Amino acid sequence: MIKTAVVLFVLSLNAYGFADPLAQVSLILPFSKNNPPHYFASDEGELKGGIEPDILWNIFSGMKVEMVYYQLNRATVLFKSQQDYDCISPAPAQLRGKPGFYESKEIFSSYYNRAIVLASAQMPVTSLMSLQGKEIRAFPGASEYLGEEFAELVKKNKQHYRELSHLIFTIPMLFYKRFDVLIMDEQVFRYHASQLKYDFLQGENKVVFHHLLPVTHYTLMCKNKALIEMFDSRMKKLRESGELDAIIRSNINKQTH
Repeated sequence: MIKTAVVLFVLSLNAYGFADPLAQVSLILPFSKNNPPHYFASDEGELKGGIEPDILWNIFSGMKVEMVYYQLNRATVLFKSQQDYDCISPAPAQLRGKPGFYESKEIFSSYYNRAIVLASAQMPVTSLMSLQGKEIRAFPGASEYLGEEFAELVKKNKQHYRELSHLIFTIPMLFYKRFDVLIMDEQVFRYHASQLKYDFLQGENKVVFHHLLPVTHYTLMCKNKALIEMFDSRMKKLRESGELDAIIRSNINKQTH
C-alpha cells in the first residue's frame, strides 16, 4: 500500500445509542493524504473522494464527515488513549481481543500489492525470496502488513530495503533504475505512473506486475459494539446490492481522466 491501504477513523458521536441522530463523523488518515484511487485530494489537501471516502459517506450518510491526518503509530496511540476517538482501521493487532475494542466482520478496504519490476531488467522473479539481494522500495508499513514471508525477506534484506512515502518521487526512481523492485498497490501505481506520463505497458518503461503478495484486507475497529454492528450491517448491504462494486469501478475509472 501503498500504500498498502491503512486508514484510521475517528467517529465523534452525540451518543453511543442510535435513538438520536449521529451528527458528525471525524476520520483520521494515518498514512497518506492523496492515494488514488483509494483517496483523491486537492492540491490544498482537501479530500475530494476515493474508494474509502465514498464508502464512508454512503454508510454514514446524513452526518457531517470530517477527515484529518495522523501518522499510523500516533493514530493508534490516540485511539487507545483518548475518548474523542471511537474507531480505527486497520485494526491494531495489539488491541484485538482486548475488552472494550470491537472489530468489524465486514472488510472495509482491500489492497492488491505487487512486486513491480522493469521488464527490461529481465529479472527472474519466482518467489519473494528470489528478491533477496535486490534493491527494494515499498510503502510505509509494508513490512508489518504484507505477511510473514515478506517480513522475513525484509529482515534478511535490510541493507537493500527502504520504505518511502512520496509516490511522486518513488515511481520515477523505478524508471530511472535507482532500485530494482517497487512494492505497491497495482491501481495506485497505475494512477500515478499515468499521471506522470509513463507508458508502463510497452517500450523501455514497460513493467511486470508479479503477484507474489497476499491481498491485504483491512477492517474497522471501534470502542462501541453498536457502532460496529451498524457498520457491518450497512457495509453488507453495499456489498450485496452491487453498490460497493460500483463505487470501486467509478474511482478506478477516474484514473483515465
